[in-house]
Amino acid sequence: MTGEPVTSFYDFQLSMLHAMCASAPEQAEALLARVGATRGEAAVAQKRWWYAGATNNFTTIAEYVAAWGPPDTERSRVENGREARFAGWNLTFWPGLQVEWLQIQDHSALFRNLLRLPTSPPPSPTSVADLTPWSCTWAEFHQAPLGPTEHVDGFGDIGTVASLKATDPETGRDRIYWAHFDWCILQSVEPAPDAYVWGQ
Repeated sequence: MTGEPVTSFYDFQLSMLHAMCASAPEQAEALLARVGATRGEAAVAQKRWWYAGATNNFTTIAEYVAAWGPPDTERSRVENGREARFAGWNLTFWPGLQVEWLQIQDHSALFRNLLRLPTSPPPSPTSVADLTPWSCTWAEFHQAPLGPTEHVDGFGDIGTVASLKATDPETGRDRIYWAHFDWCILQSVEPAPDAYVWGQ
């Protein structure tokens, strides 16, 4: 795969979807059907993203613009005397969400974030039962008024886990849950393992 970059934004989204075929299979299969793609094509896109040594190693927004075309949103500001430039592309696979890259002047790496567009109503979960697959982003999960949360594992790509102290909708008692994320999109929520200790 070396030398075969992910050259389109479509391929990037398809690579995101590949992991979700395992973590949220019902939703992923429906989306594959909607965009007219297969699991095999998603697997190829995923390999190009991680192993081709191109798009996922870009260090400037200009490189993404050259590969993906002009961003849907672009802004900049000065932070601590350095220019911070932001560029975001709307996710057509997940309408209402956007992937945004941050480039800081004189910094050798880009930072990625997942945002909800201002035109898309944010989720308003009132119980754990509302935390269904793809219902919220990483940031929205931590902002939801259900209880305290904390990071458990992962770096915001595949298999990131957070914990939540909330009321069990079936028993009415407080318990700890694990929330699983791929690409900062919620995939599933389940009771935390008995061995898990909050805060450690």
